[in-house]
Amino acid sequence: MSDPDEDTESTEHGGTSAAEYAAGGLGGLLVLLLVAFLGYQALAVRDSGPDLAVEVTDVRLVGTGYEVRLEVTNDGGTTAEAVHLGGELARDGRQVEQASASISYVPPDSRREAVLVFTADPRDGDLAVGVEGYRPA
Repeated sequence: MSDPDEDTESTEHGGTSAAEYAAGGLGGLLVLLLVAFLGYQALAVRDSGPDLAVEVTDVRLVGTGYEVRLEVTNDGGTTAEAVHLGGELARDGRQVEQASASISYVPPDSRREAVLVFTADPRDGDLAVGVEGYRPA
């Protein structure tokens, strides 16, 4: 069996223990993996533009109208700025009402919420919502 004093003496006189080599190697590997991941993110993932999708999450009666709550997701690789959303309510093939909203920005891999306000009930008709435009960052 080894004497604990021998290990202490070897490190006091400039020797390096196996645990120190293992910790150093693990740290170096983690740094290398982090640099590789950041390089991949910078070059590969960010090459795609914004990929925006709009989904109606709720319709509520409020005060003098109806709130249509939207969730906007960006599955793309870059931020979309000044995002303009629009909604059109139609009945029997004719447009009844339009509404719009805007969001300052939607970063990659994120979700933002917006609200469109209509005076007519959007549940009683065909409601179409979507992105009307944005400025790529």
